[in-house]
Amino acid sequence: MQCGHRPIASFHGPKQHVADVYLVAICLLFSFICVSVQESQNIPEEEPVYYYVGCYTARTDLLKESVYAKTPQTCIEICEHQGHRYAVLAAEKCFCANRLEPHEKQDDQLCHTRCLANKAQYCGGVGVHSYYSTTLLRQPAPHHLRMVNSTENSISLAWDAYEPNKLLLAGGAEALAPQTQQVSNILIKCQVVQTYSTLPAFLQPEFIVQSTETRFELTDLHPATLYNISVRAICAQQQEESECGHATLMASTEVGLPSPAPAQPKILSRTKNSMTVELAPVHNDNGPVSKLLIVVEFVDDSLSQPFDEQLLGGWQDAQQNGVPYYIAAELSYDRPEDNRTRHFVVGDGKRYGRYRNVPLEQLSEEQDQLSHVHISLGVVSTLRNITKTLYTRSSHAQHASSLDDFSYATFDKGQSSVVALAVTCVIFGSCLLLSLITYFYLRYKTCHARGLIGRGRNAHEMTQQTPIIERENNGYLVEDEQPASLESFKQQLHSTLEGLERLPRNGLRLNANDVIGEGRYGEIITGRLNVAESVKECALHVLSLNDLSGSRQAQLLRELRQLRQMRHHELLLDFYGISASADWFYLVFELQRVSLKRRLIESRQAAPAPRLTVLTEQLVLQWMYELSSAMSYLGSCQVLHRQLSSYSVYVSADSKLKVCLLGPLHYVNSNSQALDLGRWLPPEVLRHQHFTTKSVVWSFACVAWECCALGGTPYANVASSQQLLEAIRSGVRPAQPAYVYGDLYQLLLNCWQLEPSERIGFEDVAFGVRQLMTSPRHALCFDRSASDTMETLPLYLPILEISN
Repeated sequence: MQCGHRPIASFHGPKQHVADVYLVAICLLFSFICVSVQESQNIPEEEPVYYYVGCYTARTDLLKESVYAKTPQTCIEICEHQGHRYAVLAAEKCFCANRLEPHEKQDDQLCHTRCLANKAQYCGGVGVHSYYSTTLLRQPAPHHLRMVNSTENSISLAWDAYEPNKLLLAGGAEALAPQTQQVSNILIKCQVVQTYSTLPAFLQPEFIVQSTETRFELTDLHPATLYNISVRAICAQQQEESECGHATLMASTEVGLPSPAPAQPKILSRTKNSMTVELAPVHNDNGPVSKLLIVVEFVDDSLSQPFDEQLLGGWQDAQQNGVPYYIAAELSYDRPEDNRTRHFVVGDGKRYGRYRNVPLEQLSEEQDQLSHVHISLGVVSTLRNITKTLYTRSSHAQHASSLDDFSYATFDKGQSSVVALAVTCVIFGSCLLLSLITYFYLRYKTCHARGLIGRGRNAHEMTQQTPIIERENNGYLVEDEQPASLESFKQQLHSTLEGLERLPRNGLRLNANDVIGEGRYGEIITGRLNVAESVKECALHVLSLNDLSGSRQAQLLRELRQLRQMRHHELLLDFYGISASADWFYLVFELQRVSLKRRLIESRQAAPAPRLTVLTEQLVLQWMYELSSAMSYLGSCQVLHRQLSSYSVYVSADSKLKVCLLGPLHYVNSNSQALDLGRWLPPEVLRHQHFTTKSVVWSFACVAWECCALGGTPYANVASSQQLLEAIRSGVRPAQPAYVYGDLYQLLLNCWQLEPSERIGFEDVAFGVRQLMTSPRHALCFDRSASDTMETLPLYLPILEISN
């Protein structure tokens, strides 16, 4: 409805005049109602409150970006609109800034110049500027959280310090901001968001720093991984601590050197100028797989030249530098479908990426033995303009068949298949006929000899004709009898396997490239077991029976007999069964990746954390009790664990112990160091290899001491086994940490008696640990000493920790 658009002076008669008067009155009334409603909706808003940060030295780098502002509020609104954190005032000039330099802080009394529009406020002074915050700091959380540096395994953080006593209201210099909370500590956490690694992700530890800290470095991170980092302020209020604000940040580590190393190429065929190879899929836990380099290397057995990556280039570079290796191709792996099994022809004369794949005869005129040309690989990983390359050198093994080449024999249709099948049948038929003839001949000779002996002299049927195996009173074998021959070993093995679970070979899926360890009998790989419509992750001990030595054969037979005596126990690694193929023999166990040694070391907390570890005293004592119960069960089955250590005990996802019966796994690592198990063995074993139940009691006490020392290595200062034996005989035992009290340490000393008969049994050990579990903190306490916050853990050998 519109009012006042019709001229009220134009009317034509009395009736028309009356109508116009009524119309004007209605319009005036409606206008009054509209104005009243509009005024009622204009509720005065609360003026925003900003904070005066302080007086700082004038910065010359801000002079070029000044605007005109008479009041701090005008300058604050301008800087806030532009996204800046601070509004800087100098008389009528306004600047915007995002950072403060703590060393440039000046006395607030130097900023004495009054603002032009509001004399109650201050706008700088001579050589100084007044800083105002563009945001209301409601919580004492770390502000302006940022990443200042990152490496492959670390991220450095920084944030602005919180100074509540320095914040003043913009309405007046004398109005203090309300102070209800005070920051006592800052808690830092990080969580994996995205990673290239297929390894199990362990929870990152939490870190607590003092409230005055503004920087922190997160270490032991995984390369090329995106983390969600949170920094939380912990405030103390009425003797209670609670979170009073937090800030989060998404940050990534740099790409690392590709790992694991790719499988070496397999040579499929060769000609005079070329070689066809098979490239397996490449996996990288430390970043993406960007490119794959094909490296050609000529190997001279009489002259071994080191592989220099600095001189590695194209074929022309190799000719100029006089080196027998060059990059033949650069294959792109940008798309997911590129990472597959490929067949590549080395020497086809084409260009791949930046390199030309020249024929192999051009490498050197003197090279006429193509079998000495090795094909190596280089894995290139690029992420955020950072590139890391891993080169692997191939060996002579790539000329021969490997485990991955093994498959069951199949024949194609055609004349060649018929001929091959006929030749195979003839060969095997001849071997079978010769075997039958030899068998009957030997049987005839044996029976004839027995007849002569029976007629010549008196034979005693009860005379023992087999070697005597010495047994102790407790029924344990003193040593293992080695099989006389390979056939004898296989016969004993066949009889020993009776009663063990047989698994169908087609129910196993092997991850041949995922080698997690090196056992006494061969490699240990991961796989999957499909049985009864269920899928289980498993660890497979891969054995080649023909390659085992006599002592290894005896050990294998003994441990298989032990496995046959075992039943399912919650504290032992589950043994699923055995399986075999034409060339390989498999022992299938439950898969557990985290050893007790690794769990203890990763639980440590560096100073100034209030505790040495994230583990509780109750959990550590619980582990000791579980381990003693497992050893007591093995003793009831007349089974000795001869390699008990923290490496042969695993920790499940629910923090339960799992004991491995086949001893520790020597995990594959870069230094290839063997594990020194002598540190866990008693003196009678070190000197005479004499194992009894009391020997296991000694080893148990060493593992229990490791739990108390959070992964410390027993006798860390002793180098050799001979020195260790002399030290033990002279009374040296693992030291008592300051946080382990007398009752618990005395229990360990009772297990470390020099004379085996004087050591306590596992029933007494379990009873003693149960008594200590009633009051765990009276047995050991992982709290750091208030007088010495830098208290350290017992010594340990880094080389052994890396082996984990």
